[in-house]
Amino acid sequence: MKEAQDRQKSYADKRRKELVFEVGDRVYLKMALLRGPNRSITATNLIPRYMGPFRILERVGEVAYRLELPEIMQAFHKVFHVLMLKKCLHKDDEVLAEIPSDLQPNMTVEARPVRVLERRVKELRRKKIPMMRVLWDCDGVQEETWEPESRMEARFKKWFE
Repeated sequence: MKEAQDRQKSYADKRRKELVFEVGDRVYLKMALLRGPNRSITATNLIPRYMGPFRILERVGEVAYRLELPEIMQAFHKVFHVLMLKKCLHKDDEVLAEIPSDLQPNMTVEARPVRVLERRVKELRRKKIPMMRVLWDCDGVQEETWEPESRMEARFKKWFE
């Protein structure tokens, strides 16, 4: 058993890298785009995933850093885990992504439905589920998804009145 554990640990250690930043380094901060509760937008190459760069003010513990955030992000906690950060390689890098105006304290941006494109009924064995194809807008990024009509009605009641 110990031999198998050691072998698996060696496989994991080959891919693991320790991220360490110095005080004064500039880093990008990871941003999550959500289209619904706890549902992230599918990743495409053109969606900005990081915002910044921000300057590191101090190291807090083993894996956390305090960042110098702009005035618009004053409500946010200023300490972030190392996995939320990405090193800025160029000293004179400009802002990669604008800080969204509707950025929430958990670093997410809620998508807004623009319009219903299509409706259909999904038939299971004993059930029929009405579905809607919805066009979402998340800070300029548009995406189409199929959503159950009941979920959309619960979240956006004004559309069904």
